[in-house]
Amino acid sequence: DWQATVNEAKAFRDQLEKRSKDYFQNTQKYIRPIMLIQVERTGKDQRNGVLIHSEDVKEYLIKQCAVPRNQIAIKTSEKDDIERIDLLEVDCPIRYIITKQALQEGWDCPFAYILVSLTNSHSETSMTQLIGRILRQPYASKTSIKELDESYVYTCQYDTNKLVRGIISNLQNEGLDDVSNFLSIHENG
Repeated sequence: DWQATVNEAKAFRDQLEKRSKDYFQNTQKYIRPIMLIQVERTGKDQRNGVLIHSEDVKEYLIKQCAVPRNQIAIKTSEKDDIERIDLLEVDCPIRYIITKQALQEGWDCPFAYILVSLTNSHSETSMTQLIGRILRQPYASKTSIKELDESYVYTCQYDTNKLVRGIISNLQNEGLDDVSNFLSIHENG
């Protein structure tokens, strides 16, 4: 039930945004938590109602979760809604980025806090790369607000225990032992 996973992650992202507003009031440091959503399909001719497509998720966020259209971006090899957009700008509305694999290497956004994986990927390496997109902290420092000092992964189609072990092992192999301790995994279903 990918919709339940998206709902749960969205509700948590909304809580993080409230905490980030409190943080801004106290520090004048702006954070806008972004949720990355990994889907199974993105191509124009791949929307079949069986595999989870980027447009299915976008439509669900708009119609069922009441997310304004301008807060959602799709980043794929065919479509790049975030090209030339500074995601760190205060006036940037984007809070959700839907992708398949386009963010695995070379992409950096310290406001990305939550990864929602709606795929049935068995590649720990590619999942570790995606999780790497949410491990960076804004301003490269801790906030002293527990929720804003961690990264979060929501998944609905994979054995989470196996995923966690593999990811932590990959992070440790890359010399990121301390970072792996700040990763929270949430399993739905």
